[in-house]
Amino acid sequence: MDRLLNDLNDDQRIAVTTTEGPLLVVAGAGSGKTRVLTRRLGYILTQQLAKPHQILAVTFTNKAAGEMKERVATLLGENISGMNISTFHSFCAQLLRREAEIIGYSNNFVIYDSADSLTLVKRCLKDLNLSTTQFSPKAQLRKISNAKNQMIGVDEFTRQATGYFESTTADIYSLYQERLRDCNAMDFDDLLFNSVSLLTHNKDISDHYRQRFRYILVDEYQDTNHVQYLLLKNLVGEHNNICVVGDEDQSIYGWRGADIRNILEFEKDFPGAKLIKLETNYRSTDVILKAASGVIKNNIARKDKVLRTSCTGGEKINLYLVDTPLDEATHIVDQIETNQSVCELKDSVILYRTNAQSRPFEEELRRRNLPYQIVGGISFYERKEIKDILAYLKLISNIRDDVSFVRVINSPKRGIGQRTVGNITKVARRENLSLYSTSLRVSDWPELANQAGRINGFTDLIESFRKKQEITPVDVLAKDLVEDLKLVEELQTEDKITGQTRVENVAALIDGMTEYAKSNESPTLTNYLAEISLFIDLDSYTETENKLALMTIHTAKGLEYNSVFMVGLEEGLFPLARSITEPMELEEERRLFYVGATRAAKRLYLSAATNRHRFNGGQSTPSRFIKEVIPKDLLEIYDYRTHFNHQSKWHTSQDKIKSQSEEDIAQGVHYEYEGHEAFRIGRIIQHPTFGRGKIFNIEGYGESLTLTIMFTGKGLKKIMVKYAKLTVIG
Repeated sequence: MDRLLNDLNDDQRIAVTTTEGPLLVVAGAGSGKTRVLTRRLGYILTQQLAKPHQILAVTFTNKAAGEMKERVATLLGENISGMNISTFHSFCAQLLRREAEIIGYSNNFVIYDSADSLTLVKRCLKDLNLSTTQFSPKAQLRKISNAKNQMIGVDEFTRQATGYFESTTADIYSLYQERLRDCNAMDFDDLLFNSVSLLTHNKDISDHYRQRFRYILVDEYQDTNHVQYLLLKNLVGEHNNICVVGDEDQSIYGWRGADIRNILEFEKDFPGAKLIKLETNYRSTDVILKAASGVIKNNIARKDKVLRTSCTGGEKINLYLVDTPLDEATHIVDQIETNQSVCELKDSVILYRTNAQSRPFEEELRRRNLPYQIVGGISFYERKEIKDILAYLKLISNIRDDVSFVRVINSPKRGIGQRTVGNITKVARRENLSLYSTSLRVSDWPELANQAGRINGFTDLIESFRKKQEITPVDVLAKDLVEDLKLVEELQTEDKITGQTRVENVAALIDGMTEYAKSNESPTLTNYLAEISLFIDLDSYTETENKLALMTIHTAKGLEYNSVFMVGLEEGLFPLARSITEPMELEEERRLFYVGATRAAKRLYLSAATNRHRFNGGQSTPSRFIKEVIPKDLLEIYDYRTHFNHQSKWHTSQDKIKSQSEEDIAQGVHYEYEGHEAFRIGRIIQHPTFGRGKIFNIEGYGESLTLTIMFTGKGLKKIMVKYAKLTVIG
């Protein structure tokens, strides 16, 4: 017993030993909730309050369930067979295997994953003669999923449907479910939906499971949705022994159906429930906790709690204010390199709100040959929409690029299928031509004549851009291409969230091109493609376990790092624009900031850029979260922005930039600069003798500061700043 309780604090001990009746454990970030759950399981078993098969513990990932089993086995010194520790979906799958015949399924039913489900929806659309442009398969699948998560079946959905589009979705939903049943298949949502239906409409079965499970434990309760809530209500017996552990301040999955009301209203749903708060944080410094709490206290939908830590003090939070995402990446990676003496790369993470933000960081890390890994996603340049645009640009630059030709000839779809591409390939090989050159002469080949109109439409597009590629900056060329392809509109017809993410990726690519155009004398397509190939080529990278992690804040849930760099703190990005006018969505954005900040154990860095590419234009302003969060004594602000007013001036005596107050940030005040902060790798300068050049390297500091500059037509030259009259122009 001592090994179960001795190293717990008072609140944790009460949570472990309070075994009877409903219990809500509100576990603040880093407060040891997993320890409490596993110790509680061990306590119930060692006190012989229940047999292993009478306990049900549910969580959200197989990894978490596996870790819980291992911890309990380590605590008790033996593997406990028969105890149900699983995800919601795994538990429901097991239940339905046993009871499948009652709902008209065979017990060997198959489970469709998301790809299978999407394929089936596409077939339903085809059978219903519906356009996939008007009715995006991903969007339809999400609507069906949302309905199931609210326990809305086909009949009820059809009754509620109003108008053509909702009624059509009802038809798709109906056919989709019919086809699933024909295949003796269920999708992931069906596992929960069918389990709740089974328990609701079959008293004998529900009574059996209520009597069986003496204790129910639920991890991450703030992330449960309505159907999961109903499942738990149907499983809790007269004993009412349900313990849920979670933190409403870390509820960040509302966009996929999580209902924060489940945890906020637990005491109402389970009368007589006891509330225990775990408020001692074992991860972060006092400074970090005060900053995170400064933001989250502005939320209304929360239970009042104050996180404490034994780690008093701590380093101040650094805030970088910069001009562009490229500058943001430069300064963040500078700091990561500086930190390596006290913090290995694997102990640091860059967190961003959207995947599109990874691009400048990936480029800067590759430029410096620092190993990194994208966690929970793919590298920026590996994303489909990015590869598609680059393939178009490669083909425009080089019409002999057959690989790019094949990739884009029917993307976006223009009715040119694989058979036509195969015919073009046959002719090209026979005539010893490139695929594009063959397509230019499509009317010369009888086997291609019936597709001449569509192929000509494609080649006309490419030819129009070939004519202007040498006289048009690459960012303008790409913007025009995206517009002519109607790519944004195409992406926005997809599932709402996925489509918006892909639009943001396209915007990020063009943002990078704009940076390139600003800093190069001749920003042509050919020159851009030559430079970008250096970022995409990973052959020079050495595999190592000591890698910097890059991920979205959602992906970081449950992780911790010594140093956290949370980037892109700008209105419209974090918080997202769509949340600003929706109070509940804005509160979820605030919770997301809280989650990100509390991943940090020792050091927290924030950043915001003034000029981040938007299709609707305009400059960015620092996020409201910065103003909400930070008492002045917790923050060190570095303003690297270079758009000075007429009173701004340079000083050469110091390297550090003056800090700004909290009020100044909110008002966008720009302070005077100190030091040589204008001189950074990649910047464009003007020399009175050598003319225009780009900074390639920086050595020394103060009066010995020396720049290596590539001058147009003059080559590389080393310039000592003290003796040169240099002007920063880009």
